[in-house]
Order: sequence, then structure tokens, then C-alpha cells
Amino acid sequence: MPTDVSSILNEVFHNLIEDKKHLLQTYLDLLFKWHKTSNIVSSSDKEYVIKREVYDSYKLTKFMRGQSYTDIGSGGGLPGIILAIFNPEKEVVLLDRKSSFIDFLELAKAELMLDNVNVVKQDFLVKDTQLMTDTVIFKNFSNKLISKMTYEEKFIYLMESTKKSKSVSKAYMLTGSPVIELSDSCISEYNIKVEKLVSPFFSSDRFIAEVNF
Repeated sequence: MPTDVSSILNEVFHNLIEDKKHLLQTYLDLLFKWHKTSNIVSSSDKEYVIKREVYDSYKLTKFMRGQSYTDIGSGGGLPGIILAIFNPEKEVVLLDRKSSFIDFLELAKAELMLDNVNVVKQDFLVKDTQLMTDTVIFKNFSNKLISKMTYEEKFIYLMESTKKSKSVSKAYMLTGSPVIELSDSCISEYNIKVEKLVSPFFSSDRFIAEVNF
């Protein structure tokens, strides 16, 4: 069972060209180093993070369509930095409200020389937030304003907040199984398409929800 980043990447992304694999390793080395003091990723287990968070983010980026993206609540940069690595021709905005995340994202952008990335410190749920990209991404998004809502209430709240930005025509959410239990009215209102993201490493599946405005 591999335990170091390089070995795990070779197992998970064995067909990946070397320059992309090198960028991934550089990013993950930074991520795990910062996580020790700033808690910026979901787990300290490197194998879990790479096989669950990084791999699923990679599969999400293969599914998405758009020319410019805002990763809402980017945190440690998953999936925004993964998207930027594999799509250098596309604009990627990494948006977060926490200074510790912003500091890390700025460092990662510089270390990886990601010229297509713009890091923005902002709370997405404040009234005057205006996004300038055509597509937005949600993954593990949390905020105290929506913490006590049901899944569908959260989903609707986020979509209504997104619609306030007129440039946005599409949203993607990497999420869990509750998305397949959304009401028919919600699915119709937001023109939702759901795709199962089958993992070769875990028995539990994630889902990609595509919303068209």
C-alpha cells in the first residue's frame, strides 16, 4: 500500500503525462505541508485525499463545459487548481472568504505558475457578490447561513445566489447521494442533470449535478 505522494499519484494517475503529474505532486506537497498547521483539506490521510478528493475533482473537470470558472469556497483548491492545471487555456477564479485559504491559494498559484488563475477573497453569500465567469463550481461548500437547512433548501439557496450574477449560465456541484432525491419541481426549475461519478477506489459513489440557468 503506497503512502508517499509520488507512489500514490503513480497508482491513481498512471497514464498521466509527466509534466501534469509533476504539477500535481508539487501542488499536493504544498497542500499537505500547509494542512499540518492550517487544516485546509478534508483529511491528513494522503491516500484518501488523492483517491477521493483529487481523483473525483479530476473526473469532475472532464465532465464540465465552460470557458471561465469560479470555484466557490475553494478552500485548498479542490477542484479549482486541478481544473487550472489540466486546462491552462481557461480562466479559473478561486474564491474564498478565509485568509488562511487565500494565503495558500496565492502560494500555490505562484509555485505552480498558473497564469490562468485569479485568487479572490470574498464571501460568496454577501449581497453584492457579482461573479464574472460563465460557470461556477461547488464542492463541499459550507456556510453558517445555510448550515441548518435541508439539502434541497441549501441547493436552492446556492442556485438563487448564483443567478444574481448575470454572466453565469451554468453551475456544477460535486456532491453526495441526496442530490438524486431533489423534488421534481426543483429539478425542473433549475434544469438539473445528474451524472454518477463511479469511483474505482471506493464503494460509495459521488454525483455531478449540472444546473443550467
